[in-house]
Order: sequence, then C-alpha cells, then structure tokens
Amino acid sequence: MVIKQIKRSLLWFAVGIIILIILSRLTLAPSYTPQRSNSIKGVWLSHVGSAFLTYTTLTDNMFHQLSRLNYNRVYVDVYNGGTTYSSKYAPRNYLLSLPFTNPLKTAISEGKRQGLKVYAWYEHGMMTFANARLAQQHPDWILTTSSNEKLIDNHWWLDPDNPEVQQYFVNLFTEVAASYLELDGIQVDDHWGTPIQFGNKAEAMTELTRQVVEAVRKVRPDLIISLSPNPLGFSQKKYSQDWLAWLKAGLVDELVMQLYRQTSSEIALAINNSILPEVSQYVDVAVGLYAGWWSKPKSLAEIQQQITVVKQYGYGYAIFSWDTSLGILRLAKRQEKEKYLNAI
Repeated sequence: MVIKQIKRSLLWFAVGIIILIILSRLTLAPSYTPQRSNSIKGVWLSHVGSAFLTYTTLTDNMFHQLSRLNYNRVYVDVYNGGTTYSSKYAPRNYLLSLPFTNPLKTAISEGKRQGLKVYAWYEHGMMTFANARLAQQHPDWILTTSSNEKLIDNHWWLDPDNPEVQQYFVNLFTEVAASYLELDGIQVDDHWGTPIQFGNKAEAMTELTRQVVEAVRKVRPDLIISLSPNPLGFSQKKYSQDWLAWLKAGLVDELVMQLYRQTSSEIALAINNSILPEVSQYVDVAVGLYAGWWSKPKSLAEIQQQITVVKQYGYGYAIFSWDTSLGILRLAKRQEKEKYLNAI
C-alpha cells in the first residue's frame, strides 16, 4: 500500500511538472532587444535566484525585464554544491534545479530571445563541502594546512597541484563548452583560488588556469573567458590568485572586479586606488557592485548612485545579485522600483 502511494505521488508530481512546463511555454514573455553598448552591463543570478526561477518557470520574465533595462550579460550560477545541469564529471544539485529541467539550457534559450549574453558562472571554483560526493570519493584531492586543518571559510578546498584535480576542471569546462554551443561565456570568480593558509599556490593556480583555458579554446575559440576577482592585492594575499599574470598571458577576455562597498564615495575611492586603468589595456573591464544580502538589501537609490559613479569613470558594471536588486527579494514599493529600473 505504501509503495503504491509513493508511486501515485511521484506520478502526480511528474504530471505537475509537465503542466508547468507546458503553461510556461504558452505564456512566454515577448522577445526584446536591448540597446547596443560596448560597456558591460551585467547581473549575477545566484543559486538562490536560479532555484527560484527554476521552481516557478519565470526565467523568461526575468530575462525580459533585464533586456528592457538594457543589461547585456547574465552570469548564471551553475556550480554550487554540484552543477545545475547534467554532467559526467560533477554530481547535480537537485536542491537548486528540478529533475527533468536544465536551468542553463533554459537561460541560454531565453537569453537569445532577449538579446542577452549568458555566461555559465562556476561560483564555487576550488571550493567543496566536507560531505560532498567529490570530497568523499577523492580525499587525496583535498588541501590540508601545516596544522592539519581542512576547513577554511566553511569549505574544503581542492588542490590545484594535483594532476587529477587539473583534469577534473579541464573535463568540467570543456564539457560545458562542447555541450552548449550557444553559451556566450564561462566565468570564475574569487573562489578560483585557494586560501593562503594552505601555502602560496599562485603558480599552481596560474598553471591550472592555463590548462583549462587552452583546452576550452580548442573546443570553443569564440567562448568568452570571464573572471570576477577581488582587487589584486587582496586576491594574492587571501586566495593565491595572481590574476594580473593571467591577463598578461592572454588567458582572460573579460574582468569584472568586485568592489563591494557600502557607499558611492567608497566606490570612487576604491576605483582610484585600483589598477583598472592598467587592466583595461588587456581586457574588457567592469566593476562588480554589491546590492546587499536578502535580509538587508541596499536602497535602490544607493545602488543607482554607485552605478552612476562607475559610469563616470568609463567602466561597465555588474550587480550582485539579481535577487536583491531586481528580483523577488527586493523589498521596495513598486513606484520606487520602477523609477530605479528606468534610470539605469
């Protein structure tokens, strides 16, 4: 009897999913083409936002919204406790994506309809969880400090010197490059590095990056390689991430530097103290702005002011994240929100 009830529940669940998919295809938001711009105007779609859109089938509405506001890039989180798409090399995180769905494929399709570039953003980079299948299956891939610690910043970290780890990432990135031919780019961020507590792994991270980028470019030479790090000094001291060397070696096509500050005056000071003028000689440059956490989002006026400051310096921008700037978690009056949206 119990088995029959379980089967019946699973059947109704599957029927519900099919109905949702059919309804979502029948009520698609209209396509749109944003204004052309040489500057990066991006938004990060976090694992929270990605899961929300997957479970509600509202991806088309979100992309239409961004297109109307003349954004041109969406960085879709696809690697956080596993992938959000089926992979031969990494387990799938079904907490962030429903069975029988493919959030990355959907994002690419809707991005094309709305004139947006879609990037697969590998947020967790070198990080993993202690209970993750990857960590349990390959304990020799995990870094350990001289005092025998593994847990740094609430995560375990993969060893970039390990040849099997290197091949894992080569496989992971070339797989997505070959499988999603309309994908515009791949992005890694400040977690594409290892905490300095494990020793200086800068050379190892540079070599790993070179292997991955060269392999990806053999498969998809047109795919944009995007990096979103912290400022260089912080990146080197905290994560063994000498990303300026990567830029000079031609391993990166686009850089979105995270300057997460509370006020627009702090943003201006951070830009003045940065090496963005030098970096812009090598790649397209943008400034990453922080819209606040879901429990304490920044005011819309402050976000707009920070965007204005960045534009005055001639740089593009990207907002972390859609959830707390434009999405369902934005707690703001509709009139205030529309005023903000139309001003960007």
